[in-house]
Amino acid sequence: MGNNMPKTWINYLQMFGDVLILNAAVALAFTLRRDWIYFLANTELHIAALIAFSLLTIFIFNFYGLYNTANKDWTDILSAVFISLVFFSFGVAAITYVIPSYIFPRRVLFTFELIYGPAVALWRCLLLMIEHRLTPAQKVIIAAKPEEIPTLAGKLNGHHILLGVITEQSFREAAYPNLGTYTEAEEILTACRPDIVLISGNLPEEIKSKIALLGLTFPCTLYIVPNLYEIMVGQSALDQFQDTPVYQIRLNHHPGRAQIKRVIDCLVAVVILILTLPITLLAAVAIKLTSPGPVFYVQERVGRNHRRFMLYKFRTMVHNAEAATGPVLAKRNDSRITKVGRFLRATRIDELPQLLNVLKGDMSIVGPRPERPVFVERYQKEVPGYTYRHTIDAGITGLAQVAGKYSTSPEDKLRYDLLYAKGCSPLFDLRIMLQTLKVILLKDKAS
Repeated sequence: MGNNMPKTWINYLQMFGDVLILNAAVALAFTLRRDWIYFLANTELHIAALIAFSLLTIFIFNFYGLYNTANKDWTDILSAVFISLVFFSFGVAAITYVIPSYIFPRRVLFTFELIYGPAVALWRCLLLMIEHRLTPAQKVIIAAKPEEIPTLAGKLNGHHILLGVITEQSFREAAYPNLGTYTEAEEILTACRPDIVLISGNLPEEIKSKIALLGLTFPCTLYIVPNLYEIMVGQSALDQFQDTPVYQIRLNHHPGRAQIKRVIDCLVAVVILILTLPITLLAAVAIKLTSPGPVFYVQERVGRNHRRFMLYKFRTMVHNAEAATGPVLAKRNDSRITKVGRFLRATRIDELPQLLNVLKGDMSIVGPRPERPVFVERYQKEVPGYTYRHTIDAGITGLAQVAGKYSTSPEDKLRYDLLYAKGCSPLFDLRIMLQTLKVILLKDKAS
């Protein structure tokens, strides 16, 4: 999910503007509603509350990545602003409830939201355009095996300029200029002076070490795509074996933590099922009226320890969609998806029946997404280490869903799944759940 802390003067300007617009919107809301009597009745308390609201805004905006916007687009910004505003409203309501002498009228809160939401969204989009114009494109060099270069180059966007690649001498591709081989890395970095060096985790260790050490002598940022071993070593506890310093590598298993996770899963599942009951009833009726076939789609998936179970979803495709093709992954603009199904997928309503899987113990709220047996068998052959994602419970949402995209490769999704398996905790689960609320609003995150 990345480091969301401010990094540039634009990020600090964003913070200043957010707080300024917040206080201006509160003042305007009180003025339009002519409710200054509440403010003047206890001025000191309301000023203290405004300070608390400002800090709450900064905290929520930072959590949703609004102070690290260099490589984000306006849809990501707007979705983060929207969900932040929802939580801000809950925070105001909580403060009003906890402090009996403090009154923030609901009509003023509603007016404030109508003012602050569009104002801060416009402010953020304006700053995003300025940031993109003022931030120079970063020069990038990729160090990877020939077969990995197109995939890594595809991660670059309009804010990057690919200078070329460091790879094997035999590589010849006009789109990716070959700057030289691994042994020539020092001369290449000296001549090109890149801002970023993107290194594949599949290179031999001696080559990665050499390029990484060279990168430390130049004013550039190194990004290494981790392999399975490096994921396990990352953030491992430094321990001691006799008189030798060692890294202790193991999955994040702690006594009682599984029981705590199970209790949280059941509580969250029950609460969401109750709150979304009207939505699920409407979805069921809409599916039945617009498309022949059952309301629910039941499909075999693979969970923890490779145990198979039947996963429940609202049906979003035509009945017997795979009768002619056999098992195939869904794709964008898939003709098999119904009109109602397209809406259910976009809003994630089709996933709600999986809460029943959670209550049954088949899945958790947070964990690697369970795949179908046919695809598990394929990925186990194609993706080294894929089987290790089944060491923990599958989930409705996960780190790969909130940090990745619809088009994220199985290899990168596996990296996220293993990072989660290594660092899972109730607090980490809560963070992923809250990030999922924002992801629901982003089309390119759907999977």
